[in-house]
Amino acid sequence: MSPILRLRDVSITYGGASEPAVSGVDLSLEPGETLGLAGESGCGKTSVAMSVLRLLPRTARVEGEVLLDGEDVREMSFGRLRAVRWAGASVVFQGAMHALNPVRTIGEQIAEPIRLHGGKGDLKAKVAELLAQVELPADRAGAYPHELSGGQKQRVMIAMALACEPRLVIADEPTTALDVVVQAQVLELLKRLVAERGIALVMISHDLSVLSATCDRLAVMYRGEVVEHGPTEQVMTRPQHEHSKALAEAFPTVGDQRFRLTEGGSAGAPLLSASGVEVTFRSRSGKVVRAVRGVDLEVGGNEIVALVGQSGSGKTTLARTLLGLQRPTGGEVRFGGAALPTGSSALRDYRRKVQLVLQDPTGALNPRHTVYEAVAEGLRIHGITDDEPGRVVAALEAAELRPAEEFLSRFPQELSGGQRQRVVIAGALVLEPEVLIADEPVASLDATVRGEILSLLLGLRVERGLSTLVITHDLGLAWNIADRVAVMYRGEIVELGTVEQVLLDPQHDYTRTLLAAVPSTSRRVA
Repeated sequence: MSPILRLRDVSITYGGASEPAVSGVDLSLEPGETLGLAGESGCGKTSVAMSVLRLLPRTARVEGEVLLDGEDVREMSFGRLRAVRWAGASVVFQGAMHALNPVRTIGEQIAEPIRLHGGKGDLKAKVAELLAQVELPADRAGAYPHELSGGQKQRVMIAMALACEPRLVIADEPTTALDVVVQAQVLELLKRLVAERGIALVMISHDLSVLSATCDRLAVMYRGEVVEHGPTEQVMTRPQHEHSKALAEAFPTVGDQRFRLTEGGSAGAPLLSASGVEVTFRSRSGKVVRAVRGVDLEVGGNEIVALVGQSGSGKTTLARTLLGLQRPTGGEVRFGGAALPTGSSALRDYRRKVQLVLQDPTGALNPRHTVYEAVAEGLRIHGITDDEPGRVVAALEAAELRPAEEFLSRFPQELSGGQRQRVVIAGALVLEPEVLIADEPVASLDATVRGEILSLLLGLRVERGLSTLVITHDLGLAWNIADRVAVMYRGEIVELGTVEQVLLDPQHDYTRTLLAAVPSTSRRVA
């Protein structure tokens, strides 16, 4: 059987760089086969994948052979390339929340590639069929992206990729930032589609546990080169390269003490607490939605609490309520023993003490503001004028951006993902808060940067006595750094206790479901 995709000695150089970003890549893929392309951010894996359909910027120079069904993509005319895209090979882009057009319905976006490639017949029926294949109801065709969950958006992206029946699909980090249950569903969906359609799948990820659950073969990239390539079982159990071993050990196994980054702190008196908190919304149709139901939760001084659960479980709504951004319809939020104030001036003072670190640093930072302006913004909002430059530099250094002076004039697009997350953390630290509420702080970061950010949060507890409520779907993160874990399901806290109690001896069925859904490099290197 001839391969659908064949890369021969592929090298990629950007602009006038003296050294290639990717060099000497040799890979092939046959129908019905799945290849995992693994590596940390910047290793070149996405560059390799995007070269298959000539999606790299014009400054990129690709050398070698990129053969799709025996035809060199580099030598195709634009007309031929346009015909190959979607119909011969398609891409599931990373970050479905940003890849879909917010002002067009899901059905319109799925139908677009079919229409562009001359598809005939009943497009509405075809869209319904594609939605059914990715396990979404046909009535979702009329929905807009903001009306879908993260997992549903990712399924829509997969439906679009399948719209023109390609023989090759490239999935770039298709489960990044999805909760563990939805991640497991998406991975199972991809496996089923490969089996049913006989398509070839290239799956890109920094997470070997995700790739090992899905792929027949793994290729590990490091500094632009494929340093290891072979059957998944072989790479996972007998890795030959040090970087392969490091990747296999990068993501934590719950219960393995090697991945417990803290011995736990001695929590002080309750600092931030929710007592019987209820939050109810009424939809435009008049339907009442109880997003948070009678929640009791405390974060003590010098304590790290992980609030875990699936998307839609009510975690973020509870966090907004704790911050005073959402008024509870019942119950009470208290800080330092006092009820949360209601006046705007008093709330401003409160929010200086309780700061939020947002999930997506790219979206949280204004692309037109320098790092200095981003960090100084909180000081200006709170009217803190004494020694602004000194406070900004101190916050950046506390967030481990050193030397701080080198970052002050940079813009977000000039920073790596980890550096952007540190700037967001610095923006919170500049106000010297007592509590951080960190919403999925490492969801989209690779293994090395993830470890650095978690170590930073632990260091802030030691150095500043900072308490942290970490909102996450990642049970491995909870095992890494938390003292206690609260499991949220359908707006309620269904299990609460120490990390060891909740994650090693779960009492609730939902907690067991979350643990069972975690992908694991169970064939981990000893």
